[in-house]
Amino acid sequence: MSLFDAARGPRISDETLERLKAVSTATAWAFLQRKGVKRPFMMGVRPLSIGEVYPLAGRARTLRYVPVREDLLPMLREAGMDNPQREAIEAVEPGDVFVVDAMGNLEAATMGDILASRIKARGAAGIVADGCVRDSPYIKRMGIPVFTRSVHPAANLSALLPYSHNDVIQCGGVTVVPGDVLLGDEEGIVVIPAQYAEEMAAECPETEAKEAFQRQKIVDGFSIADVYPRMNASIQAEYDAIKAARPAK
Repeated sequence: MSLFDAARGPRISDETLERLKAVSTATAWAFLQRKGVKRPFMMGVRPLSIGEVYPLAGRARTLRYVPVREDLLPMLREAGMDNPQREAIEAVEPGDVFVVDAMGNLEAATMGDILASRIKARGAAGIVADGCVRDSPYIKRMGIPVFTRSVHPAANLSALLPYSHNDVIQCGGVTVVPGDVLLGDEEGIVVIPAQYAEEMAAECPETEAKEAFQRQKIVDGFSIADVYPRMNASIQAEYDAIKAARPAK
């Protein structure tokens, strides 16, 4: 039993994931700061995909690589489908985000277009790799959000060895527990511990709505002093009326 198994938490519902898509990574980061989670943003893991594929919200399905050691390669080849990379891909469920700990290695790809296509076909919501992918001209256009540190044409076994899946890993300097929610937009990825996902989904869309209203007031010419962070009485009353008129969810 892993030390952090108790942190895996409940399976986050599809409805909660859909509500979280209305939350920006900036708002999610601020929410988690208040909860005492100080480093939830992946560093150096950037959006790769082209097109209207963002935002991303899904449950973490993890794969861990270690540095290649040539004497271990025959054992991996003999394993066949017991290869942890293959097992991880075939275990993907709809709504999962395939999250790869490649230690930030930039010498080889964690996957190419064929494996990425299989991950998509399994119903994955997205792919996040703390390393590289290859066949990136295809992967960036495959129609799901993909985040990587970089790209490289080399196959994984030239520098990386798949070691385990569905374990606690790091990605972009953030600890990822299987079942955590990965929330991504064009700014990057925030890791949401499962225990906070429902509360964030309930609270933060309202934060986004309020800030969109405030931003529009600034665009319309109002002063910061009247709008942000606190709205003056008349603008607050206008917002309250808009909020009260929204259909009940």
